[in-house]
Amino acid sequence: MNTLEELEARGRMGNRLSNRIAMVGRETGNRGMSKQQGTTRTIYDTIPLTGSPNQFNFFENLANKGFPWTNLNRNSFTDAEAMNIQRAYLTIIETSNDTDYAILAADTMAIFGVFQAGATKATPSTKTQLNKFSLAQASIFVSGQQILKNFTFLSADPRFNYSNQGLATLSQVTTGSTTTAYGLEVYNFASPAVIPPNREFIVSVQVPPYTDPSATGTNVYLRLTLEGFGAIPSVEGTL
Repeated sequence: MNTLEELEARGRMGNRLSNRIAMVGRETGNRGMSKQQGTTRTIYDTIPLTGSPNQFNFFENLANKGFPWTNLNRNSFTDAEAMNIQRAYLTIIETSNDTDYAILAADTMAIFGVFQAGATKATPSTKTQLNKFSLAQASIFVSGQQILKNFTFLSADPRFNYSNQGLATLSQVTTGSTTTAYGLEVYNFASPAVIPPNREFIVSVQVPPYTDPSATGTNVYLRLTLEGFGAIPSVEGTL
């Protein structure tokens, strides 16, 4: 596997992403970051909509969650881990189970992007409530410092997402007489912020007031996923 230093020397990925991690490592006193292994990193956290919270602090309380609700056990990386935040998206997860964080016991489950979720609901009141999540905004904090300020997820709407390259619909799935359109809801950041090692981070997501969709008998959850180029401990010498 290639270390960040090797990626930098070879000029892969234009040096930009590995350089950003190595630079932040130097600035925070962790000069060994450039020796770590480059990788693709995805982190996520899931919170129930029970009680209609208007603010979700993702990655804040992870100790008792575990898979499939999150793939982290704390909201900081180890000495040899870091990540560029290149992409982000919100997901709506619905289950038939009436117990929080019991998705594996659910008889049925549906997964939507927030814009798709609102578009596919037949009940006007439910459609209206889920559409409000398209107006969510997010801020990212690392050690209390804001590194992304009030990003609006409306920018990820397929109608406005610049990554759609002018396409209104990327693909369609037809079931019976119903056709559901799927547009790209993943947003690519112009400036990938870095989460360095040993720094606690949270992502605060605000949404407008809404009615708890779980009141209809279906448990509904909001998931935030962050993706990007990252670093993990180099295992050279043990392979």
